[in-house]
Amino acid sequence: MQNKEAWKLYQRYVDGWKPISAEERKTLVAEVVAEDAKYITPQHVIGGRETMIEDMAAFQGKYPGGRFDVGDVSAHHDVALFTWVLVQADESVLVKGHDLIRISAEGKIAELITFAPSTSEP
Repeated sequence: MQNKEAWKLYQRYVDGWKPISAEERKTLVAEVVAEDAKYITPQHVIGGRETMIEDMAAFQGKYPGGRFDVGDVSAHHDVALFTWVLVQADESVLVKGHDLIRISAEGKIAELITFAPSTSEP
């Protein structure tokens, strides 16, 4: 997986966090996330597609009109590391963090691990 391919896949996933309908979100996740994907965040030891969709909807409840922008990517083999920023509806940046994705042979997200938010000091 090259950086450009990884970015395109991850950007499509990140689009699911934007203010879109529940049906659009479900369709988007099915398009880019493997059916048996693992989803690990500071709040979830492990989840899957449904947990992702629930988190996306909850995000819009907490940050109406908010979104995530991709900051950078580093990819090799079937793994990619991203920096993201949480942009609020007023365009202010709240926090930044990182996601690691593992990509399936079919080109979908097979595993996503979120590190959020990051800090500049320990």
